Amino acid sequence: MTGALDVGRGVSALWVRAAAGLACAGILADLALHGAAGFILGIVAILGLACVYVPASPAPLLVIGIAAMVLTVSGDDPLRPGVLVMVPLVHLLHLSCAIAAVLPKGARIAPAALRPPVRRAAATELVVFAIAAVAVFVPTGRTPVIVELIALLSIAGIALVVIILDRYR
Repeated sequence: MTGALDVGRGVSALWVRAAAGLACAGILADLALHGAAGFILGIVAILGLACVYVPASPAPLLVIGIAAMVLTVSGDDPLRPGVLVMVPLVHLLHLSCAIAAVLPKGARIAPAALRPPVRRAAATELVVFAIAAVAVFVPTGRTPVIVELIALLSIAGIALVVIILDRYR
């Protein structure tokens, strides 16, 4: 039977749920490596199952929030490898649950339909890691007064440009 909703040789939408499951497994492993308590790991495991079976639930948000809290209290370096690994994992969880939430269980999806969200996700990851790369070079000690003054003047200059451009629009 062919119709307007036929995707031809599309793939099962269960692969999107599988991606959510893999993201949860990765998050769970990362949290375990950071010394999360067994109780927390159990909660994340249960929420991970909810992410796969009920992706439209608040479970993905809770997993991401718990992961952020555990990584925040487990170390002092915000650019340690565990944090940098967690960034694409939580993004994959968010994206896969968002897509799975709008697809019926037995659906099939054309791989081409996933290209735009995957491109946006890749662009977001590039920006995040570019910011992290810049953050590596930011000094951690006291900022010299001249640098603070230049930063304040730069912000004022940008505000002035925005105000001028807004008036001519």
